[in-house]
Amino acid sequence: MANLMTATSFVKQQILEELKQGNMDALKDLPPIIAMECGIALQNEVGQQEVEQLNSEALGKTMLERMADTGIKEQIIKRIEEEKKGTS
Repeated sequence: MANLMTATSFVKQQILEELKQGNMDALKDLPPIIAMECGIALQNEVGQQEVEQLNSEALGKTMLERMADTGIKEQIIKRIEEEKKGTS
């Protein structure tokens, strides 16, 4: 387990080095939580330690707006309605 943690730490350091050089492609294909950890680590490293509290209401509204833009919202609603009809 220690080897995995060391490897993970090494990979994150490599990603941070790429980000410092402006290579945003280093985040490509990473799980969102890892990308977020790298972003927070980079902010902490450059001194931006003030983290704003997330407003869950505003976040929810933004997510719904983005979903509406992509048509996913309609697909989800349609799927839910179909499932309700199937169970009725």
